[in-house]
This record gives sequence, C-alpha cells and structure tokens, in this order.
Amino acid sequence: MPLFPRSSFVAASLLGLILGAAAIGEGQAGEARSYVIAANDGYGLADCLGEGGECGRAVADAWCAANGRGAALAFGPARDASPAAKDAFVVTCGD
Repeated sequence: MPLFPRSSFVAASLLGLILGAAAIGEGQAGEARSYVIAANDGYGLADCLGEGGECGRAVADAWCAANGRGAALAFGPARDASPAAKDAFVVTCGD
C-alpha cells in the first residue's frame, strides 16, 4: 500500500482535530464565570455589592474587567449554605 493515502488520512484527521478544538473553544468563550468575593477583602467591596444599585453595578463591572471578563451579569450576596460563604458576595461576569 502506498504511503501517500495514509499520510492524507493523518493530515485530514489532524485538521479535523484542530477544527473541532477551535469549535469547542468558541463555545466556551461565551460562558459566564462567577467569582466569590470575601466580604472582608479589605477594599470595601462589600459595602457596594451588599446594597446593589449603581454602586454595586460599578464595582461588579470593575471586578469583571480586572479579571479579563465582560460586564457583570449578576451580583449580590452568596446564597450558599456553607459557613465560609455566609459573608461573601458573588459576581457573575459575561465573556
């Protein structure tokens, strides 16, 4: 059997893997990511995130931008039952 058809198969397989990986990467790029922020972080973020409104929106957007994400989709107190999260806040950022 000639080597050429086999190398064509390998090349086509590699191309398929590369295109598949690119499609997966594009799908994941649009996912939201949530960050848990401790209330005692030392920056006073809890003051604005806790009251919501424009101050909370500005802080949440800035947090997302600082982490290389898009605008904040949601923010507020963590509603987790664990004791570690009782005084924490969650900021969910877009892509």
